[in-house]
Amino acid sequence: MQNIVGSTTTASNGDNNNFSLQHSNGNTTTSPYEGNYQVDISSTNFELESITSSYTGLVRIYRLLYVAEHCLALRNEAFLASLKYLQETHFTNLYKQILDEIKKQNISLPNDFDTAWYERTQRNYIHKLEKLDTDLRNFRTNSIKDSIRRGHDDLGDHYLDAGDFFNAVRCYVRSRDYCVTPRHMITMCMNVIKASFYMQNWSNVLSYVNKAEQAIESLETTAKSTTTTPTMVNSMEVSNTSTTVTSDAVLISRLKVYAGIAELATKRYKLAARHFLSVSFEHCSNHFQDLISPQTLIQYVCLCSLATFERSEIHRLILMSINMKQYLELEPSIRDIFHKFYDTSYSSCLAIMSQVESIFALDQFLAPNLRALYYEIRHRIIITYFLPYKNASMTTMANQLNTTIDILEDELVHLIRSGKIKARIDSKNKILYVADTDQRWYAYQHALTITKQSEKLSRALLLRSAIIKANLTVRDESISIRSPNNNNNNNASRRQIVPNVAGSMIMDTDELSDEGAM
Repeated sequence: MQNIVGSTTTASNGDNNNFSLQHSNGNTTTSPYEGNYQVDISSTNFELESITSSYTGLVRIYRLLYVAEHCLALRNEAFLASLKYLQETHFTNLYKQILDEIKKQNISLPNDFDTAWYERTQRNYIHKLEKLDTDLRNFRTNSIKDSIRRGHDDLGDHYLDAGDFFNAVRCYVRSRDYCVTPRHMITMCMNVIKASFYMQNWSNVLSYVNKAEQAIESLETTAKSTTTTPTMVNSMEVSNTSTTVTSDAVLISRLKVYAGIAELATKRYKLAARHFLSVSFEHCSNHFQDLISPQTLIQYVCLCSLATFERSEIHRLILMSINMKQYLELEPSIRDIFHKFYDTSYSSCLAIMSQVESIFALDQFLAPNLRALYYEIRHRIIITYFLPYKNASMTTMANQLNTTIDILEDELVHLIRSGKIKARIDSKNKILYVADTDQRWYAYQHALTITKQSEKLSRALLLRSAIIKANLTVRDESISIRSPNNNNNNNASRRQIVPNVAGSMIMDTDELSDEGAM
């Protein structure tokens, strides 16, 4: 199992494929969702059909393999489903590894299993690869830019379909030299992003997302400049324009999904939440089956936003958003989590989160960050709970937060040391006290600060007056050299540098006097 999903695989032409479904957690806290962990879904309503019906392409296959690795109850079904969907691709190397694992697990193969698929697909892959390579050489000989660009794209698509993501990225990047229009640049960026996404090269994903967004902006600017000119426009041109605008909107939403997943994987949760919030529900439900489902997206939004957003932001950006309400209707449990959190029903909120934790643990992008996100949400709840009190019973807090006193005390110690809560713990009586502040001492320190600032200002004003009385000036010789009429520029060249509290200030001597200075 580990050699299928947890390690790098080799494509059929011998190059490495770096798509690894195992992530490492950079937090100091050890996450239980690392390595070969197992998830119990007996208490949940999770079904494998939620993946097979919501996803297509390689994303569906990798999600099935992740479930097979980390859920014993669905292992056999997930392996057989992934083997079936692999027959729609040229990913022969992964197919062979899954087949070997199925035989090792003594899983019975279906009656319609095609035993000759591997050899036949391998031959077709090599034959098509040779044809595409020959076509590309012919295009280069003819020096037709558009044909060369399409040749690189076709070759990259063939590598991508076989799971050779490294060579796919290399072909897509080579087509950049033959991109003539912004549309070509956008296509090139999207291809590189897709291949880099499977490789989990997140820096490359974010880099090309920015490039694609810049190309779309330049395209929109060009389109606006052309529409401002008074020309005769027929209905066909109007429909073509509207279709282009719709496709660009779908493209922008797709870029936001790629950027959000990349930010989530690199543990920048607030940026990830903002990217996901920008994704249109209509686009996600109709066009993103090869990338993400609406149910998965709202799960990402839930955890990332609760861990980083303020309550006012959650209310404004999620609960009151018409776009987000459509997502929430698909996931009632996520909707309840948001409402319980906003209504400060923290005990119910944490109870629901505990129930759906096993479902989150079967997502390859959420699982490595799940423990860190849950800790951040709990810490924000503790901070908000204690905010209006001068002292609070830790026993009551533990009951409200569905935890034990010892665990709560450890969390409070962490929050106090990190400066998120200014309080002290009475370990004997299990009471949390707000740290006492000496208001008289703070008033005295404030008075001293104001006195020092006033003294500094007075010294600066006295120095300014003394400089003006002594008629000390600094002349700008460059002005007199450049101008033929020195008399006219005499006043302009007489500048005096005088100290000011905000910094040095240049003023004309004619505007200064002793009375004005004081």
